[in-house]
Amino acid sequence: MFDDAALGRLRTRLTSNRPIGIDAPQFRRACVLIPVIRDGASWSILFTKRAENLAAHSGQIAFPGGAVEEGESLEDAAIREAEEEVGIHRGAVELIGRLDDVITNSGYLVAPFVGLIHEPIQYVMQESEVVEVFEVPIDALRHPSQPEVRYVPFRNKRYPAYYYLYEQYEIWGLTGRMLKAFLDLVWQSV
Repeated sequence: MFDDAALGRLRTRLTSNRPIGIDAPQFRRACVLIPVIRDGASWSILFTKRAENLAAHSGQIAFPGGAVEEGESLEDAAIREAEEEVGIHRGAVELIGRLDDVITNSGYLVAPFVGLIHEPIQYVMQESEVVEVFEVPIDALRHPSQPEVRYVPFRNKRYPAYYYLYEQYEIWGLTGRMLKAFLDLVWQSV
């Protein structure tokens, strides 16, 4: 079970982890926050469902995040985007680490940050970007059947993608890749 003791071990792993930062100025810099939320004695991860009208990744499940503004640190961008998209106040986030950079098919270089939210949040969605917010228990994502690997077509080729299934939600694509990297560390911590 992913409990407070496992969280302590995860925190140690993240603080000693040296994330791989990619130097690729041809890509636009972006950040996401992987919000880990206390759920009684255990922990959950917050996800959003993106609006259908967005140019990239419309209708998909995602972590709160977006482009880094000029002069903004990566950490500040991740926290700002979470506040703008779902109303997580910056003072409620305790950043505990960063995962390796990932590059998207849509031309972004993304830095994922893990942040703890200790208190319940009253979500306020930016409806132009987010149509739904939901939480998934970390232990549900650790089920041995997760993730499912499927091959998806992109630009006349087929690529493997991680799919995490929870109730009616399919978490895949970039979010599935980042979730897999995070859960690999979780598995080492339980």
